Amino acid sequence: MTTVIIFSLLGGLLLLSIILSAMAHSRQQALSLKKSQLNQLTRRTQDLQETLNTLLQIDSSYELILILHQQILFLINKKLTLQPDDETTKNYLEQQKLVNTHYRKQKRENDINKAMPSDEAINLANFQLLQVSKLLQRLNQKKKLSPAKYSELISHIQRLKLDIEVESHVAQANSYFDNNDTVMMQSHLKQARESLRTFPTDFPEKAQLIRELSERIKSINKTKTIIVANEDKSADQDEPSDRSQYF
Repeated sequence: MTTVIIFSLLGGLLLLSIILSAMAHSRQQALSLKKSQLNQLTRRTQDLQETLNTLLQIDSSYELILILHQQILFLINKKLTLQPDDETTKNYLEQQKLVNTHYRKQKRENDINKAMPSDEAINLANFQLLQVSKLLQRLNQKKKLSPAKYSELISHIQRLKLDIEVESHVAQANSYFDNNDTVMMQSHLKQARESLRTFPTDFPEKAQLIRELSERIKSINKTKTIIVANEDKSADQDEPSDRSQYF
């Protein structure tokens, strides 16, 4: 009888141990999942903020800026749902609500500058605009954007990409002009002109911009021709008529 009781107690303790172990494992899994979700929300918020920073630099309109920032607010709220007592997240949400109010009033802390300092910077800006396009596509698929608005915003992004290409190459050309490098200057002006020529949509100032770039390229060619001619003329004048003095 005593043996039966002992085995029953041992069996009960073993079962209790298994139950407690399963509960602890389940709790650990839940904590790991929660941590993973929080990390993912933080990364997505940071990625959106980087994209938003690019838009703030290049886009004078606030429509895309507000769409992106609304997504940031959504992610912060989602994060707060997972950890409602986290003061850091609470404060960050309140801060971003204030920022959102500024955007709605069309206020920002920086000036618009579409001219990128290098080809790498152009590629990075285009990458961020691609992320905006993907977000718009998701919103369109979820019926949160009308087809007309989606098309309008995608066209706006394409124009931003063109402006970045043209203004960046012109700025780089001006930089090479300051360094008296007419070859690289002409190269960047040609790239700017080609970007305009191949852009599929017409807009009022497109033809004028192409003409202005073509005139700058022609003026560089004329300048190079004059310089070469003057160098040849100078060489002819310096060359002695009697070559016997070299020997």
